[in-house]
Amino acid sequence: MDAADTRTDAAGGRERPAEPAKRAASGETGEPGEAGRGAGRGPKTGGKSGLARFVLVRLLLFPPTAVGAGLFTFLLVKIIPGGPAYARLGENATPESVALIERQLGLDRPLPEQFLSWLGKALIGDFGDSFQTGFPVADTIAETLPVTLELTLIAIVGTCLIAIPLGVFAGKRAARRSGRFVRSASGLGLAVPDFFAALVLITIFSVWLGLLPRLGFVPFAEDPVRNVHHLILPAMPMILGGSAIVIRQVGAAMADAMAGDHVRTARAMGVPERRITWLYAFRSVLPTTLNVIALLALGQLGATLILEQIFVLPGLGRTLVTAIGQLDFPVILGVVLVYVVIALVVNLIVDIAAGLVDPAIRKGTA
Repeated sequence: MDAADTRTDAAGGRERPAEPAKRAASGETGEPGEAGRGAGRGPKTGGKSGLARFVLVRLLLFPPTAVGAGLFTFLLVKIIPGGPAYARLGENATPESVALIERQLGLDRPLPEQFLSWLGKALIGDFGDSFQTGFPVADTIAETLPVTLELTLIAIVGTCLIAIPLGVFAGKRAARRSGRFVRSASGLGLAVPDFFAALVLITIFSVWLGLLPRLGFVPFAEDPVRNVHHLILPAMPMILGGSAIVIRQVGAAMADAMAGDHVRTARAMGVPERRITWLYAFRSVLPTTLNVIALLALGQLGATLILEQIFVLPGLGRTLVTAIGQLDFPVILGVVLVYVVIALVVNLIVDIAAGLVDPAIRKGTA
């Protein structure tokens, strides 16, 4: 045993393991506040009351954030040239017909009145009716949201299954050729835009190999197998781009963790390498991994705007793009608000998970 890892017992003169080694052997991994060491201490520090306050603070941020996003979107759509009346009437628009349509839609009222009227209804789940179709926006969201969520979920699960093991591999072998190769290869995913990756993947898996359908969608309730079969190809570009990000972030964090004192101590204690990798090193970078996945989920929600168009999927992203083209204000506002709420919920879930893993995060010290 290394001399630095030992202390002399004052009573008996025997050498005993130093505190870091004892913590490593018992599953605890280091000093407070140092990156990569908090996981082993477990979620006990801070207690249930600390976690409850942590969740409460984030829940209190929900309403002002959602209202702020709604106000920003409302003002943004109001400065778009033209208007719903022109979009509906097209080339036949005359000042009189435009004024009539705007009066029918309530667009002739003052802006504060329009916003407060929309906000009051939105708080109870009423987003109004589409200017173009006349259908309730809430019904449209209810029909299209599951498609987008399912596509995003498949992409996230696929990314985690591929990227986390590769990121751990790259981090463990950061100084070796194999680790550098994985990191370099992941750069390809960062360099390729989603729409270009989609075209390449369609050519390979749909046109050349005929393995996956190019278009079409089958609801999950109708046929789960065909449903997933139709969503694999649209999810592939998201998995490709997301894996590149996760591999690089997890790889860098793992490289730092594997060089930490707690890992060296565990090795000196004879702990098996697999246990060191996943219980000590990866556990310490788990908060980083969760944050990366949260950002990835939000980014992939944004990617659905393009991919649902390419693959003609009846999702929320395609609905939003169509609404923007038609200046359908109620649909735009409703869909954007739903995206904001999803982002807040994802961040809350990840914050709670990270707080459970690392008490310093929920105490606001990390």
